[in-house]
Amino acid sequence: MSRSWSPRPRRRYAPQPPRSLWRRLFDYCLTIVLLGLLILLAARLDRFETREAAGAAIVNDGDSITLGATRIRMRGIDAPEYQQTCRRGGADYACGKLARQSLVQLIGGRPVSCSGWQQD
Repeated sequence: MSRSWSPRPRRRYAPQPPRSLWRRLFDYCLTIVLLGLLILLAARLDRFETREAAGAAIVNDGDSITLGATRIRMRGIDAPEYQQTCRRGGADYACGKLARQSLVQLIGGRPVSCSGWQQD
């Protein structure tokens, strides 16, 4: 087995001087900005498919309704679940049922229209 040797000697690279503090900070900030932009882009891509539903709503609890066969949870609202109880002044009360009743009064038997892009 013969080895072929290059006529040129191997080049040895001199060690690079360490980067300055400002250069490292710039690199870190640039990385964070790029990651943030990628996250924003992913969030925007998730919003392209908008769904709409309308009709008579059945109120499930304080933050969810049913339109046809679709159960819809309202975004930005966190209400107690229907069976949940809360405590006020040392006494328990049915805060979940109270939240549901409040949403029923708010809708008032009128048709409801919902639009969104996320599926739970």
